[in-house]
Amino acid sequence: MKTAIVTGAGGFIGGALTKALLNLGCKVYGADIKAEYLDPLCQFENFAPIAIDLTAENLSERIPEIADVMFYLSWGGTLGGKDLYDVELQTDNIRTAAKVCKDALNICKRFVFVSSSYEHMKSETTGDFSINTYGIAKRAAGDICAQICSQAGTEYVKAVLTNTYGVGDRSRKAVNTIINAMQNSLPLKLVQGNNPNDWVYIDDTVRGLICLAEKGKPYNEYYIGHKSISTFREKITDMGAAICPERRFVFGEMPENTYIDYTELTKEIPVGFECQSDFKESILKTANWLKSQTPNNTRGGVTEYKVILLAAARKAVAA
Repeated sequence: MKTAIVTGAGGFIGGALTKALLNLGCKVYGADIKAEYLDPLCQFENFAPIAIDLTAENLSERIPEIADVMFYLSWGGTLGGKDLYDVELQTDNIRTAAKVCKDALNICKRFVFVSSSYEHMKSETTGDFSINTYGIAKRAAGDICAQICSQAGTEYVKAVLTNTYGVGDRSRKAVNTIINAMQNSLPLKLVQGNNPNDWVYIDDTVRGLICLAEKGKPYNEYYIGHKSISTFREKITDMGAAICPERRFVFGEMPENTYIDYTELTKEIPVGFECQSDFKESILKTANWLKSQTPNNTRGGVTEYKVILLAAARKAVAA
């Protein structure tokens, strides 16, 4: 892989992926809606920033060569609150993904669509039917992009991510808000937490995406995560042991109405890939980094679990 295109390059995952590719010697065209999101990457000589509104403009007009791969990470809205169920927003996201995919046929050999485990979010009442608009939209967009690539003879590969966390994430995702509560002795109300729940450190997510881009079979779907997945309860217990070992947690104060069904996801993991990061070490690394950051320095705000932070912690989850 010598040349890559990354949409959403100014985001947490997109930025980390772009840096990894640049450090491997790849030339990377990084696209995002605002130039300021791309500024931290401009220190690399082999980085070409592209500030662009993908809903209205074509990347092919800004990229003068055929790239080996395009990673499609762009997605409007935040992963939480009303955006999760906003039909108009998610329908627009499907349209944009299809538009960009059609345009990508002119500028890349392989199109990697990055989806979410929210495709597999379910509840006891809905059974096998996905229960949130965001996950449904991700699945629909991926299927449409696969069809577009198939007709044109362009390779298509789908990556499914879940709960990526780590150094560089300034959002208000669950891991960050829980770490904040633990560091500042804020109260937590937790679900019972007996369902499997995968959390993946950013370094592993990036390695998985690169592995998939290089070795993934065309028109296959791959899960970037752990082969063996522990429960939410176990993760909270391990987090507490790393950050606040004296603290004891009460589980089951909040109802657990939804869950991710990992059964199908874990059947297909990229060949040669496995998560390598130690959970406690990566949590401590993330916690120390978050402590060093200035308040309110965030881009977007989301919560990914049924976790309620009370008192001052409410400000951290409001998004």
